[in-house]
Amino acid sequence: MSEVYSVQDVHFHISKSNPPQLIVHAIGMTSTSGWTGGNLLPRQYVTPPSDGIQDFDFVGTPPTGIALQVLTPVGGDGEVILEDWMKGVRVHAKSNNMSVSLSTSERSVNAI
Repeated sequence: MSEVYSVQDVHFHISKSNPPQLIVHAIGMTSTSGWTGGNLLPRQYVTPPSDGIQDFDFVGTPPTGIALQVLTPVGGDGEVILEDWMKGVRVHAKSNNMSVSLSTSERSVNAI
């Protein structure tokens, strides 16, 4: 697995499971055609980060053969248990990152 080229949009929702799950979806671009298996891998922490941001790495499987040198859309999903310390999520790609806040109102509105 390798990081995709860029992240362009990040959405989340919170499941009503017990414990609640934070489910994150990102849309981005790869630098060539032929990528598969877009995925958001949550970073694991020994202690919660001081900024309250849960980081995810946006990865996929690059092509093994000939590929077109063209920006290609890719999507990926990831999830973690929603912790009280979480204030937002940040998705990292090779060329950029994107953050989304998890405000109290969004926690209740986005719960499904």
